[in-house]
This record gives sequence, structure tokens and C-alpha cells, in this order.
Amino acid sequence: MKKNNRREPEDSICEMASYQQQYLKPIEIDRRQCVYISKRNHGILTSLIHSINQKGLTVGGYIDNVITEHLEKHKAEINHIYRRERNDLI
Repeated sequence: MKKNNRREPEDSICEMASYQQQYLKPIEIDRRQCVYISKRNHGILTSLIHSINQKGLTVGGYIDNVITEHLEKHKAEINHIYRRERNDLI
């Protein structure tokens, strides 16, 4: 018998609400760009989005929400790397 290694959020109601507010909100993307992700990740995200069944929520919107949060969280590091790389070009 296979053991389920699922980890439930510690503060489940609070953590799930926070996650939903941050990532599972529909957004309007007025100018779309093509990006590639692995087939595995696309399958996981597609299953998640379809299970939620929230009008306007798309895989692209979910990915955009995750990237937006990541860029904001790591803004200082990203800007440092960008400046360092631009200044050390030659």
C-alpha cells in the first residue's frame, strides 16, 4: 500500500485563503507573450485551474501571478544582478 506524503498547510484555513488571494485570482492580460514550461508543470497547473472552476482564471494568469510575486519578493537581488551584469559587460 502506497503511503500518501501529502502535507496539509499548518494553519490551513488562513494559509489557503492567503494562497488563493495571491495566486488564484483572475487577471486580465491585454498583451500576451509566449513562454514555455515543462509538460509536467503545465499538466499540474491545468488540473488545478480546472478543479477550481473560477471564471476568468487561466494557467497563464496563474503563472503571471506567481511571477509577479516572485519579482516583487526578490526585487533587490534582481536589480543588483541586473546592474552588476550591465556594468561589467566589457
